[in-house]
Amino acid sequence: MDLQEVEDKLSTQSYWDEVLRSAKLPRLNSEKNYLYSVTMRYVDKVLGKRNFKTFFEVGCGSSGWLPYFANRYGYHVSGLDYSEVGCELARKNLEMQHIEYGDIFCKDFFLPQPTEGKKYDVCFSYGVIEHFSEPAKIVGIFKSFVNDNGVMITLVPNFTGVTAWLTKHFLREVYDIHNIITPRELASYHTANNLQILRNGYAGIFSFGVIPWIKSNHWLFREGTLRRKFLLFLFKGADWIFGRIFRLLPFDLPSRIFSPYIICIASKQANENI
Repeated sequence: MDLQEVEDKLSTQSYWDEVLRSAKLPRLNSEKNYLYSVTMRYVDKVLGKRNFKTFFEVGCGSSGWLPYFANRYGYHVSGLDYSEVGCELARKNLEMQHIEYGDIFCKDFFLPQPTEGKKYDVCFSYGVIEHFSEPAKIVGIFKSFVNDNGVMITLVPNFTGVTAWLTKHFLREVYDIHNIITPRELASYHTANNLQILRNGYAGIFSFGVIPWIKSNHWLFREGTLRRKFLLFLFKGADWIFGRIFRLLPFDLPSRIFSPYIICIASKQANENI
């Protein structure tokens, strides 16, 4: 890896190792959690119409998405992460849930042939490309993991509204490792790599859960204080209530101000009818 590739990263491996060590297994993302159901509803409109067989997640450390896509669609799942801690958690999580899986590559995707030349029907990344200063370059790398008739699903947090303001003021160190991406920019990263957009835009109504409050160093969240416990309980409770209400709605209300995510689904096959 050259110096440019190192500088391209806005976060470090040690940061993610620390994050992943706190993961509790087993992890299986459920539609009962509104924040996860936002992604599930969005991608099902595309994947539900396709007879894909293989699924690959970039940044799969301790992933609850690998079990979900294996169970929901019957995909044979594989993944990649550059954290040894994360890779071991991903394997253990799948084994605890008795899910057969393919490769869990513990490699940096900047390296040549990180998947050993293997390609997949679906390439999924959840909160990855925004941690790099040149997201289009990262999308281009991920494209190399996709079969000729496959699709890419790229998800980033919506840091253009309320989530951005809250994160910037209460978790500045987290905010600083994110590249702020708009839906138009996210789409452009894919079209610049000759991918056809199938769906692109804001997803979900609102969720406090997209913000990792427990990592805040703000004085309001000072470790060991009652106010910290109260605020964490308050946000968790509010998110639970909002989530139950939002999941009952037969429609979505995506917006720049409140939506938790921005999602792009793009096809490697040209001139595809959506």
